[in-house]
Amino acid sequence: MQQALLWIITYSPLVIVMIFRFIAGNKYFGFDKWLVNQSWIAKDHILISYFSAEFFFVITLIIYTYFSYRYTIKWFMAGFEERIRVGQDGQNMYIRKAEKLSANDYSFFLLTLLIPLISLDHSSIINLAVSLIIIGFVISIYVKTDAISVCPLLFFSGRSVYKGVISFGEKEQEGEDSSLRKDVIFIMMKDKITFNQKVRGEKLVNDVYYLTNNES
Repeated sequence: MQQALLWIITYSPLVIVMIFRFIAGNKYFGFDKWLVNQSWIAKDHILISYFSAEFFFVITLIIYTYFSYRYTIKWFMAGFEERIRVGQDGQNMYIRKAEKLSANDYSFFLLTLLIPLISLDHSSIINLAVSLIIIGFVISIYVKTDAISVCPLLFFSGRSVYKGVISFGEKEQEGEDSSLRKDVIFIMMKDKITFNQKVRGEKLVNDVYYLTNNES
């Protein structure tokens, strides 16, 4: 449920843009003409021009996107740093290798974001409905595949996403049991990676972990 909510919020600006294009493409369903014909509004009033409507829409969308992304991921990540401590949740481990995700890892998300905007005329209710169904299908894929690591909301969390190797034992133990090492994707506060001391970690989904430097 939490993953689904993250992806719904992620795609919500795109859905809002498509709905606005549908309304604008249908000439605001006559509301703009009605507004212009009102005697109590100056005909050259900046607030009723088409350009102004788009300008205020863009500004409002930017504000909505920033705050919805920031506070949704803040809610999702709340408590991780404090909870993953010795005697509480999580377990000790070591980071053996780490590299940030490349742009290619986000390519599927970018494609699903851009294609509906450039390929369809959203003045049609059919096209709008098809786009919404596709987005719903994409979200279900992300949730079923536990692809939380490429969720762009993480950019607003103050954390970074890495591909790497973690170990659940000392290097001597790894020589005896290679299964202690694991290829994972992990999320961690920026600039907090340490390779020479234990970190605490907790599995989020499948091979995606949240790591922290908390040791006590």
